[in-house]
Amino acid sequence: MSFVRIAARTGLRRTRSATGTHSNENDVFSRGTPISKSTRTFSENNGKLPYLSSIRKVDHMSFWGRGISLTPHLESPVAQRIEEDSESELEEPRRLPGLEATRPGEKPRVVVLGSGWAACRFMKGLDTKTYDIVCISPRNHMVFTPLLASTCVGTLEFRSVAEPVSQIQSALATEPNSYFYMASCTGVDTDKHEVYCETFSEGGLTYEPHRFSVAYDKLVIASGAEPITFGINGVHDHAYFLRDVTHAQEIRKKLLLNLMLSENPGIPVEEKTRLLHCVIVGGGPTGVEFSGELSDFIMKDVRERYTHVKDYIKVTLIEANEILSSFDIGLRQYATKHLIKSGVQLVRGIVKEVHSKNIVLNDGTEVPYGLLVWSTGVGPSDFVKSLNLPKAVGGRIGIDEWLRVPSVQDVYALGDCAGYLTHTGRPVLPALAQVAERQGKYLVQLFDWIGKQNGGKAFSAQDVSLGDPFVYKHFGSMASVGGYKALVDLRQSKDANGISLAGFASWFIWRSAYLTRVVSWRNRFYVAANWATTFVFGRDNTRIQ
Repeated sequence: MSFVRIAARTGLRRTRSATGTHSNENDVFSRGTPISKSTRTFSENNGKLPYLSSIRKVDHMSFWGRGISLTPHLESPVAQRIEEDSESELEEPRRLPGLEATRPGEKPRVVVLGSGWAACRFMKGLDTKTYDIVCISPRNHMVFTPLLASTCVGTLEFRSVAEPVSQIQSALATEPNSYFYMASCTGVDTDKHEVYCETFSEGGLTYEPHRFSVAYDKLVIASGAEPITFGINGVHDHAYFLRDVTHAQEIRKKLLLNLMLSENPGIPVEEKTRLLHCVIVGGGPTGVEFSGELSDFIMKDVRERYTHVKDYIKVTLIEANEILSSFDIGLRQYATKHLIKSGVQLVRGIVKEVHSKNIVLNDGTEVPYGLLVWSTGVGPSDFVKSLNLPKAVGGRIGIDEWLRVPSVQDVYALGDCAGYLTHTGRPVLPALAQVAERQGKYLVQLFDWIGKQNGGKAFSAQDVSLGDPFVYKHFGSMASVGGYKALVDLRQSKDANGISLAGFASWFIWRSAYLTRVVSWRNRFYVAANWATTFVFGRDNTRIQ
């Protein structure tokens, strides 16, 4: 009888669920222990309930805390399970933890997605007396990408090209309402003014992924881009990219591993040749600079420290058209001659297939390799593709002349992930560091103006006059080709006239310019010290697991 009364009260509780369905005692028993089985057991044991031994005394007040009142002070495990199931059905979806919308009197919150050139230049200049900043990125540092190729061969150390975002903008570490969250953004709700994120701790958290939300007054999307693979199978599985410090670390480990493996006894000549064949796909500035760094490493370090295999190592650069196509024709010719002289083999072709030990070109040629670096440009990331925002040519987030995303309020995009919409009449800008940096600087000025007009809060900038739109002026391009030689092209566009330099003087300009552009004095000192150490003692060839 006690058991039936417990079930009956649970059934009454179930009738108040959100579904509005009626439940009776039979409904409850059909979801828990069948009543037919209980009745049969009762009769077979001459009216004695065998399961009474499993019923334990419980505290009456503890059940009041759960919203249950029982006349007999007995609790059955079956009834407890039924009640827990009932509560789970009544429970509404919980809101994700995170930062709620700012209250009146609080500073407007600017959420920045990314920690690249555009994001960090913007955060560095933003007035933290007017705004709070929340930066969300899967990495806690900015990478000085023009010098990244130098880290692959030990010319520079990795820390020399990485700058923590908390040192770029100290408010992220010191201000009470400004934060850096190491996470990836998975979605944006422009109506609610919220972003949704998740983070992976590589086993550090009990529950993974950890998800949370952040409300914003202004959102700046500067999440960058991803390498283009043109849908070629095997690229992601077998090739190395050169976009981040982790990529450079992997390339360096692989290069040194192949050098040491090739010296082991019993390795066939054919296998040594394959192991020590470094193939770079893509003849842009990154591919050319990495080829130059590799040729310097081979000529100055491999020939001294790996004398047993020095004659087997070689570098091949594969490009579908001409290398450095955006540079002046005279500079392209200079670079071609210099790379060939440095031992780099230039191959014109298109990669069709990528396998674990060789690649296949469009003419059927098979090229064996030990290290494959893929540098064919960048395109929109999966995150950018998933956003329900206007898209520009090429799949980037569409923006207007003020870097705003039309059709939504308080959302801006800049850097490699953004491009002008067709109706603006402007071409999509190249994915260059100077473009991203210039956009970040402009957006700082725009936000300062909006803040002075009291337009920092959500939905409050509709009537604010934004002033002059963003205008990009190209300051020129530079690329190192190794052997203390570089190219400097100061033309404002590909078809314009301007100064073009090549040789040692250009190399000096290249190094001086990038040394001054390194974000902090600390890293400038690191870079200068690394260059001096490499010049005197050679490159570090230590392979650390």
